[in-house]
Amino acid sequence: MNFPSLNVYKGIRERISSYIHKTPIVQSKNVNKTFGIDAHFKLELFQKTGSFKVRGAVNKILSLSNNDKKNGVIAISAGNHAQAVAWSSSLFGIKSKIVMPHNASKTKINATKSYGGNVILTSENMMDVCNEIIRNEKLTMVHPFDDYDVINGQGSISLEVLDKLKYVDNVFISIGGGGLISGMSHVFKLYNPNIKIFGVEPINSDVMSKSLKSGKVESFDTVKNKTIADTLAAPFSGKITLEYVKRFVDDIILVSESEMINSLKFMIERLKIVPEPSAAACFVPILNNKISIKPNSKCLILVCGGNVDVTTIKSFF
Repeated sequence: MNFPSLNVYKGIRERISSYIHKTPIVQSKNVNKTFGIDAHFKLELFQKTGSFKVRGAVNKILSLSNNDKKNGVIAISAGNHAQAVAWSSSLFGIKSKIVMPHNASKTKINATKSYGGNVILTSENMMDVCNEIIRNEKLTMVHPFDDYDVINGQGSISLEVLDKLKYVDNVFISIGGGGLISGMSHVFKLYNPNIKIFGVEPINSDVMSKSLKSGKVESFDTVKNKTIADTLAAPFSGKITLEYVKRFVDDIILVSESEMINSLKFMIERLKIVPEPSAAACFVPILNNKISIKPNSKCLILVCGGNVDVTTIKSFF
């Protein structure tokens, strides 16, 4: 597999920069004192549409041919990618169809529609439904993670981090299908191979961990295996992302549902932000001492999104 150079990532960042937010990085003296580290939180929950996903979606759409743009795009998603593709498509006057599970959050469904997406709800296999529409309507797939343009767009986050933090010891990134951690980990390793990259994955949705163990792409029953981190509930790992994770991710840490809820509560109370469970997952390894971290180590925690409704938040506490 040919991985892109650092200059390629820099070019992509420049290309998408006028369409997205440069999100803040914040610290908490209380957190640093409590855990004896130098923690930095990259707040992608303040990104357009409430998550990092627009970076990859915008980059993918900018990469399309004029004919592909004319025909339109399609995506599958339970929420964050759906909103990102709908918003990005509308930005460039491109029609989009978004296949979502019938039991997806109503808030996320309504948000996707508000961004201009034509939402198709289904209780069937989303990829099968998507492929049928592609065959009939010649739409271009904007994959939620297993796509080079999407992965490269997500890598722009690491470049923003490195603008402010010239060195990082440890990086914590959530894993679903692996698009986010693929782009980010590669950029960090290109910059400095000694930076440690930790993926954080729910125990109830550990498709990437299973794929690493078997050495091949594994599927996962997201109906039987429920997790509050719905945006990490990938039905399969990516063929491309698996190769990135094998090469650039140092370890994957599994976290429980209760651990994610406790982390969410901690971040609301201490950082005064409201991340979704998938984003709160990233702080669990530090909060629960799941790994050994040297004192005063500089740690980057990627708070990937904040698309969670009030009713869901209330149900956790």
